[in-house]
Order: sequence, then C-alpha cells, then structure tokens
Amino acid sequence: MQQVALKANYRKTTRRGEVKKLRAAGVVPGVVYGAHTKPLSVEVSGKELGKVLHSSTSENVLVELDLAGGAAADKRLAMVQEVQHDHLTGTVLHVDFHELKADEKFTASVPVHPVGEAAGVKTSGGVLEYAMRYLRVRCLPKDLPEQINVDVAKMEIGQAIHVSEVTLPAGVEALDRKDLPVFIVVAPQVEEEAAATPAEGGATEPEVITAKKVEGEEGAAEEGKGEKPKGKAEAGKAEAGKGEAKPDAKAAKPEAKKK
Repeated sequence: MQQVALKANYRKTTRRGEVKKLRAAGVVPGVVYGAHTKPLSVEVSGKELGKVLHSSTSENVLVELDLAGGAAADKRLAMVQEVQHDHLTGTVLHVDFHELKADEKFTASVPVHPVGEAAGVKTSGGVLEYAMRYLRVRCLPKDLPEQINVDVAKMEIGQAIHVSEVTLPAGVEALDRKDLPVFIVVAPQVEEEAAATPAEGGATEPEVITAKKVEGEEGAAEEGKGEKPKGKAEAGKAEAGKGEAKPDAKAAKPEAKKK
C-alpha cells in the first residue's frame, strides 16, 4: 500500500473554544495514538486531509506525518483510524491516527473482492453472496494490501470458499477462523404460486345466490299466498250443506186414505 505524506503541526491547545476557532480557520484537530507513546495532539490542514482521503483507493489509508512546531523535525508513520464529520455539512471535525512501526506487524481489516463470474451464476442462475466482507490480517505496514482478491470463477451452486482457501499476498496472515466461508453460491429463489390449482374431482364451490334468484323465489311465494289450498273449496261446500234442512221422511209419505 502506498504511503502518502501529510504535513501536521503539534497542537498546544485542547480547549473547546480555541479548537472551535481552529475549525473556523480550516484546521482539523487530531490525535496520534500509539502502543509505545502517549497520545499526541496534532492539527492538520482540512484541505490537505481532504485530498489524502479522496485520493486513496483503499479504506485503509497510510500516511507519513511530517510534524512541525516541535523542538526538532519529526516524521511518524500512521494509519488514519477514524474521521469524524459534521452530520449536516459533512465538514471534517476531528481525525485520529494510529502510529505504526515500519518493522513491527500490526492488525487491520482488509476488504475482500470477488474476481470473475461464478460458474453457478453464469450457467445455472445462482447468486453469489458475501459471507464476509472483510478479513482480519496481520502484517508489516509495507505489506498491507488495499484489498484481497478472491477467484470465484469455478464456484458452482452450493459451493463456498473458506478463509483457508483464500490466497493471501506474501507476508500477510489471516487471523479469522480457517473454516469460515467468505463467498457462497446459492440457488436462485423460486417464487411460490399465490394459490394452488384445485385437483380434479375436488370439492365444488358453494352456490352463489344472486339477486334475481332471490327475487324469483320471493315472487313465487307471493303467488302461492293467493291460491286456496286444495280441499278447501270442498270443505266450504260441506259447511254449506250442513245448513240445509233434510226433508222429513214422514212428511214425504202421502197421507193414507180412510176407508
């Protein structure tokens, strides 16, 4: 990874009001942390820091801090550890550096990048998924890669590439578990049918009663109300017959003549 030179000054003030004035003048306050030294307060040009951050092609940015303002010139190798931005304007508010030693190994997270098109994706419609987006590695500053390329061209559906199968640059050691997958090719997802087709001979759908059918049934019922039930007329006739007097059998006989 390329090291970028960045000029910086020792920062004497840490008061909030004075730090605010530095930001107003285009200066970014920062701190250099290291395993062998105490935290060091520094300040850098916001414009120069912006150029370094935007020109870097890696998430890990190595800088050579050229410190001025002290008793003697001082150069320190460091990595940009954290950059704080204003959430409204995007202006850099603060920067932290992690000091490194050129002859000492350190730990960093490096992004992984797939190379080629997986066979299972190309011929079978599979999907290449990231199981890990970063690998934790240990190496010297000069051996730190910008990214780790992984050849995925031969991967079929259901296959995975594990940490142990990743080819690392010379001098770089992976710290993650060897059995962890980095990339996986999975089968394409098939959308389920919204509704299953009913089988032949299955249950029939319930009858839907329409308005016309209901009206027809109601009309038939109304017509039935006007008709007299069978046998009722005959019953009336029988009732009428009850009121008629039966002829007297005696009166019907002719009176006998006297001799």
